[in-house]
Amino acid sequence: MRLFTATFAHETNGFSPIPTNLDNFREGLLHRPHRDASKRRETSSVEGVIGARAVARGYDLVEGLHAVATPSAPINDADYAALRDEILSDLEAALPVDAVALFLHGAQASRGCIDCEGDLLSRVRRLVGPTVPIGVELDLHANISAEMIGNATCIIACKEYPHTDFGDRANDLLDVLEACVQRRAQPVTSWRRVPIMGIFHTTREPMRGFIDKVMALERDPRVLSISITHGFPWIDAPLVGAGIIVVTDNDAALADTLSQTLAEELFSLREAIAAPRLEIDSALDQALQPRRGLCVLADTSDNAGGGAASDSTHILRRLLERGVSNAALGMLWDPVAVEFAFAAGLGARIPLRIGGKVGPLSGDPVDVEAHILALNPRARQFAFGVEQTLARTAEIDIGGIDVVLSSLREQTHSPECFTDLGIDLARKRLVVVKSAQHFRTTFEPLAEEIIYATGPGSSSTDFSSFTYHRLQRPIWPLDPNTTLLTGA
Repeated sequence: MRLFTATFAHETNGFSPIPTNLDNFREGLLHRPHRDASKRRETSSVEGVIGARAVARGYDLVEGLHAVATPSAPINDADYAALRDEILSDLEAALPVDAVALFLHGAQASRGCIDCEGDLLSRVRRLVGPTVPIGVELDLHANISAEMIGNATCIIACKEYPHTDFGDRANDLLDVLEACVQRRAQPVTSWRRVPIMGIFHTTREPMRGFIDKVMALERDPRVLSISITHGFPWIDAPLVGAGIIVVTDNDAALADTLSQTLAEELFSLREAIAAPRLEIDSALDQALQPRRGLCVLADTSDNAGGGAASDSTHILRRLLERGVSNAALGMLWDPVAVEFAFAAGLGARIPLRIGGKVGPLSGDPVDVEAHILALNPRARQFAFGVEQTLARTAEIDIGGIDVVLSSLREQTHSPECFTDLGIDLARKRLVVVKSAQHFRTTFEPLAEEIIYATGPGSSSTDFSSFTYHRLQRPIWPLDPNTTLLTGA
């Protein structure tokens, strides 16, 4: 089977203060396999997951552009068009192909296009014609559009949050595409929008049980795939919301029945599945209770993985005001402070202004006397099982709080961003991580308790703090009286 694959993934936060252009993709991932065949394929990484599994199956693989950027504001139109058109050009050069498999995010927007995935898929469909199967793997934080559904043969989103199953879902997608090419299956799709906004952890009940139920339903040979999309709430767009995507083998009635039943169940669970949320002082009150082990506190509102700046000082300031010590916090994005720390050198004590630089949601900068405890020119962490280079980082001590300053804006995924600087988390009472949920996979084994805090920030789950003009209303929780029917 001759398969074309490419990646174009950017989770777009319309409330983010971080502009997005080609440089953001160069900093994240901008890889052209046909020009750089020597690049090692990371089988667990987002950009390589479909291709790696296609190679293992012995497919004739043609890889187009792989482009991924850390979440931020809508990309400018010219750069979006340039990357989109490069993928289309790669595909055109590869024709004829038996199938197309794309890794997209599902919540990407440019300044002039609110539905980049729908736009790209409609152009791919025009290129390959009506009969070539097009498969799409999505992040579950996707906002689904009719244009996406109408132009893809099969859409499959990851099921787990944290996203530990991209590889499994890639295999599911290739199974469907292979069956299409061999004329063993004829996919039909039913999609239902569910008018809810929120963050829903699949590690907690009842969401865990709901996902397990969906996976059991997929064992029916008539069902090719069921996806639960959680939606991405931090953009002002009509298509925001959760959803159910059911793909069956030529059984439209079954697809419609399942999508409706599952949509009703997901909607009924909305309050129970919403992620726990504590205001900063309440979260700190709980975190500072006497305990034997480490407490991990997630700064969910300043999560770079959701488009926030990751330079917010709200929690740091309260830690200092409350006199907390034996704690660590990271990663705080402040390239200027990192440069000052490297210039001053290891062991130096310098006045330093940190954080609070990007916008009002970041809070005010904090002026401190910083003791520079560690400098790492090539720090690292592990994201989705793959080593991620963080560039220059510095560890500073501020009155008993070890703060990790990063020159690369990225959410905290794993303890190495602390431990590679010499911070012994086992000896800390509290570590604050700037992340919403992906940290959990690697930090949970170290933690006696994990607490989720919310405050000001571009990834806050207090959705009433954002101004929406185009959002399809009513939608829960902004509109408490929303029903599944009125939100459809």
